[in-house]
Amino acid sequence: MSTYKSTSRLSAPLPSKTSTVQSTTSSLSKSLESHPEEAKWWAKNYGIGPRKQVKQYTQNIDAFKYRKLGFKVGSFPVEDVDFGEALLVACGPRVSLYGGRAAGMTSEFNRRLDGKKEKMVDLFGGKGGADDDEEDGGGKLDDISADRQFSTGGHLATTVCNRSDKRLVAVGTEGGTIRLCDANSRATLRSFSSSKNDGGGDRKSVRDVCWMRDGKRIVAGGDDGVVRVWNVGSEDAEFSLVGHGDSVRCVGVISYKAEGEVKKKGPKGLKANNAFQSDWNQLLVSGSYDHTIRTWDVSSTSHGERCTSVMNHGDPVQALLILPPLQNTYGLQNAPKTKYDNIPLLVSAGGTTLKIWNPFTGTCIGTYATKHAKTITCLCLLDMFDDFGEDSATPQRKRQIVTGGLDGLLRIHSATPQDIVSGSLPFLHGMQFTNPISALSFSQDMSRLAIGFITGTVMVHQRRKFPNTQPEKRREPKPGTYSYFMRGGHEKTHDPDDYLLPQQKKQKLSEYDNLLRKFRYGAALDKVLETRQPQNVIAVIEELGKRRGLSIALSNRDEESLESILSFTIRFIDNPQYTSYLIGVVHMLIDIYGFAVGQSALVDELFAKLKAKVGTECAVQKNLLRLLGQIDFVMAGAEMEK
Repeated sequence: MSTYKSTSRLSAPLPSKTSTVQSTTSSLSKSLESHPEEAKWWAKNYGIGPRKQVKQYTQNIDAFKYRKLGFKVGSFPVEDVDFGEALLVACGPRVSLYGGRAAGMTSEFNRRLDGKKEKMVDLFGGKGGADDDEEDGGGKLDDISADRQFSTGGHLATTVCNRSDKRLVAVGTEGGTIRLCDANSRATLRSFSSSKNDGGGDRKSVRDVCWMRDGKRIVAGGDDGVVRVWNVGSEDAEFSLVGHGDSVRCVGVISYKAEGEVKKKGPKGLKANNAFQSDWNQLLVSGSYDHTIRTWDVSSTSHGERCTSVMNHGDPVQALLILPPLQNTYGLQNAPKTKYDNIPLLVSAGGTTLKIWNPFTGTCIGTYATKHAKTITCLCLLDMFDDFGEDSATPQRKRQIVTGGLDGLLRIHSATPQDIVSGSLPFLHGMQFTNPISALSFSQDMSRLAIGFITGTVMVHQRRKFPNTQPEKRREPKPGTYSYFMRGGHEKTHDPDDYLLPQQKKQKLSEYDNLLRKFRYGAALDKVLETRQPQNVIAVIEELGKRRGLSIALSNRDEESLESILSFTIRFIDNPQYTSYLIGVVHMLIDIYGFAVGQSALVDELFAKLKAKVGTECAVQKNLLRLLGQIDFVMAGAEMEK
């Protein structure tokens, strides 16, 4: 007999269940204490943190509250998310796009996050668990359909990147191809693929793509260990960068200017980073499973050695993050200066540690343990001004690194130049999910954070909005419209001799009042009985009596319509406020429906209850009169004795 064993028998034991992962990470999550102010800021603005903490900080914030949206993209793991103006999600054989200017408010994604629909995702719900500090990454999800989808030719999408002008999308696939798609029409404009002739291998997966600053070239790295630069105007690679000994998992572009070329400072300098300018210097960086990060100089026209530095992380490099220089973006005045303010820095994630490098010299600035229980899979940068003026009088610069790992932990670390110089990345806040995190991305304005999971789920946390203190500009009405004709009607007079005639608003009548105006007395009585307000019912009965229409309203009724008026009469006939009105109603009912006794069990029962209620009330009145007579006799005897 053959000793061949199937793959299923040779496979390793089944991975641990989610509950096991929670038990190993929950203690780790609780072992680190968040910074009190940062925990409050993240919980109030993004809703990130333990459920109890988020609920405590947001329970008094009714308007402009943060929003959270969770939805299922597919059954495949979320390989990559790119959150520019719109959200791009690479999951399975397609890339889905959510929101954006082209979709506008017709997008279900935008409507949910802007609160245009009442049914929102349960902010504190989900599957729950033994630990209340955990947040479910796939519990109660919304049904959100993608606004557009980009085809990958049947291959699984592994990475996606949006060009800075949001007109082109680069998609990497497991088939070794890079597809260049139009963001609006979804059409594939060009397709690039590697071959063995240029140092790679056929059908090797592309793991990461990014755009160079000029917007005309694409950088890609994959499982063949080669970094290629493609020009969108040609089908062949412009050049290939060979040097890695294993799969390239991440690539990036470092744009910088020489110190003498930096002229703009302050918040306006941020706009210069988004433009396609040729006077910026560029370096390519790539991280690989061979534990190294390589820096490539692509500005040189020679075909010699382009690798300028090799940095050893010590573990397989999973993600890279570029920290832009402060002078090339924006900064606060009178802030303490450091030697790292004017140079871009590189952050690498491998295993459970982070390392920060100087990409020009290849030196390691610091190694930082993140307390993740499993491999860090993704990094993103929060770089913004907290100028809301709620907790502090002056704007505060927030420069923080967000990490996500296979243990489902989301960690937030401070990454200011002062922290880097001091040799530490202080842990500020964190959050635990039940599913491993595979992708992270902030939107351009840092108002939304997208989190992708290996279960094919995406969670989007939107920062809470604040009221606009600036008055809105009034638009001039279009000539020929009613608004144009009525313009100036609400302006206040400035002449003391002018008399302004106030406009009387038309009073809106209730439905039973409109029925009375139409002389539909029976329908008016039925409609007011539905309100269950005795004052209104008595008012309608009084009005019908004045119009001599009460007998008309009570006539020609069946069991159901007669039951409502009899039930009301039985309930309120002993109320001194309504007794005088309801006695007349009872007399009319007996006169009209006395002949129908015995024809309906329901009506007979109601009349019996009415008789018992009246008899009880009469007995009470008799007893009260007797008691009143006894009191009068005693009072008279006492006066005679005096």
